[in-house]
Amino acid sequence: MRKYIDYMIIGIKEHMVYSSSVWAAFLSKIIYLYMQFAMWNALFSSNPGKVTGLSHENTIRYVIAATILSTFMECNVTVWINNEIQTGNIANQLIRPMDFRAMIFSKHLGTSLIKALLYCFPLFILAGFSFHGPILCRSQIGFGLISIAAAYLIQFFYSLIIGLMAFWLIVTWPLNMLLAAIYKLLSGSWIPAQMFPDLLTKINAFLPFRAIYAIPVTIITTPMERSRIYTDLAIQLIWIILLFGITILTWNIGKKKLIVQGG
Repeated sequence: MRKYIDYMIIGIKEHMVYSSSVWAAFLSKIIYLYMQFAMWNALFSSNPGKVTGLSHENTIRYVIAATILSTFMECNVTVWINNEIQTGNIANQLIRPMDFRAMIFSKHLGTSLIKALLYCFPLFILAGFSFHGPILCRSQIGFGLISIAAAYLIQFFYSLIIGLMAFWLIVTWPLNMLLAAIYKLLSGSWIPAQMFPDLLTKINAFLPFRAIYAIPVTIITTPMERSRIYTDLAIQLIWIILLFGITILTWNIGKKKLIVQGG
């Protein structure tokens, strides 16, 4: 256990090694949050009654929560695995006396925790001053935290599966760009899933993306019946089990196909 905690600390230190980079990232997130806030306010102001799915107030709450949550949920596992394979350093990683996937998760978790401290909490405070009213549904915060934890695992497993595809493809950045665009759209990170057209909503019901943003953000911002919350949490649990199984399968097959570059 100690060695995985050490990797969490490594993830924290790597993110904080350049203070100028931390400040630049924080500034960029403030600008992005403001742009989201301004864009949706302008959209509702110019088209009153024509934006369907959510009310103006609920949409702003959703967008604020989704933007802040995305800071914590960001996952660079795919890029990291690709770089390790291209440089040949993957060989050194695989011979270490620890589980490769657990090591990646520990490092990623450390990075996420420091991001939550440096970015999420300050952004939430700034958003509270800009939005006059409660952002979170207090009676559902407990369920929301459970849902966020489940979404975090789904995001990690999804990214890990794509990263392990580099065992076959060696270079995965074109695939990463394509899947990242699809993921950002269908997850509800850019646009609330409640605003999707019926056909896209039906397709999205069979994909894991909604469970990463749309479900946790809706739970923490919108009053819901308990039965609906339990259903959404069950959906997330199912996706965790499915993606974990795919991760194991991809890992067991992929490590036999690995071709080490460089080194």
